Amino acid sequence: MATVRSTHPSPAHLGHPSAVTAPSPRYVVPAMVVGAFGVYFGSLTPTIITLSIRIFGVDAEGKTLGLSTVVVIGALVALASIPLFGSLSDRTTSRLGRRTPWLIGGALVALAGLTVIALATNVAAIAAGWALAQLGYSAALAGFVALIPDFVPDHLRARLSGMIGFVTAFAVLAGVTLGSRLADHPVPMMIIPGIAAVVCLAVVAVVIRGADSRVDPATLQPYSFREFASSYWINPIRHADFALNWISRFLFGLAMVGLTTYATYFLVDAAALSITDAAAEYAHATAVTTPISIVSFLLAGFLSDKLGRRKAFVAVASFLTGGALVYLAVNPHVSGFLLAFVAFTIGQACYLTVDIAIAAAVVPDVRQTAKAMSVYQVAATLPYAIVPLIGAVLLPLTGNNYALLFCILAACAAVAGAAVLFVRSIR
Repeated sequence: MATVRSTHPSPAHLGHPSAVTAPSPRYVVPAMVVGAFGVYFGSLTPTIITLSIRIFGVDAEGKTLGLSTVVVIGALVALASIPLFGSLSDRTTSRLGRRTPWLIGGALVALAGLTVIALATNVAAIAAGWALAQLGYSAALAGFVALIPDFVPDHLRARLSGMIGFVTAFAVLAGVTLGSRLADHPVPMMIIPGIAAVVCLAVVAVVIRGADSRVDPATLQPYSFREFASSYWINPIRHADFALNWISRFLFGLAMVGLTTYATYFLVDAAALSITDAAAEYAHATAVTTPISIVSFLLAGFLSDKLGRRKAFVAVASFLTGGALVYLAVNPHVSGFLLAFVAFTIGQACYLTVDIAIAAAVVPDVRQTAKAMSVYQVAATLPYAIVPLIGAVLLPLTGNNYALLFCILAACAAVAGAAVLFVRSIR
């Protein structure tokens, strides 16, 4: 995708954005909001609804195991590739810069994977397509998340996160609506989000062109196995704040992914809806909560930047999310789902808005922002591998006991809120 080599350069040789004329935040921030819509519309739509629809279409009897298998495979691919791509992005010497080749190249690879899923006739083919799509989105996200510490001032980061959350809510709504409307038309259902990701990330690439700095090739040495291995590691003892925030994001991710992954099957198995009615109900709940999500994203980002405080927002959001999961556990019906989803949406929006600002603030080394943000991204990705394994074991053994599953996830959310309170370098 681009030329990469090992290096430990000085900031001057690194070509960090501070050393060049960076585009104004008035251009970067809107472009990143557009890019966020594309990359999350493309990557979240399959995990939220369209993968479950495609798997149900090719293997209705084995839908739970099939979905779990496909999601785990994709998550493992992402876990293996995101930190590596982030580290390589920091060392990229392409004339296009350090980030652009990964943004555009990754989106194109992901589109190819979604095309495979659209044309698949069995679960194995869907798994192969999703693995390819995850590889592409891992590359795109590695370049994208690094743009926050690269180009966005600290006092704007929570607000940017809020705006990203704003468009992510629309991306989720668009994805769920698309899935429910095109459930019988797999090709457009799968490909439309992928095309959107390519177009939106191209907008970002245009805005940062010229300022997307690259490593000076003259300073580089051969890429070693040690450097390859270091792509996946940031010392948790030396960088305790980064580690604590990572743990918080991982645990919150378990709670968040648990509900979004199994929401459709919960409505089928616990609320006794058909797959079509379950998809429609999920779309309805998403439509109802989207305005709430938008307000929560924007308000949390504005207040966090205005007050200069991060931890309280993340902690309260975590506890609210856990409470929503407990409520759903004891109210396993359609009306209970809607009420729980409202509270869950508020908690999710507030957490995601502020936590990424914390992540950007606790980056250990400004010369390796893509590596650090990609390791952080592992905390967001790992739950996609863990939750399906929990579901694949727990649900069959307990007769589809979603109440137990949701209580376990609620405990994870509560611990996530407690962990971030111990981060010392932020308020």
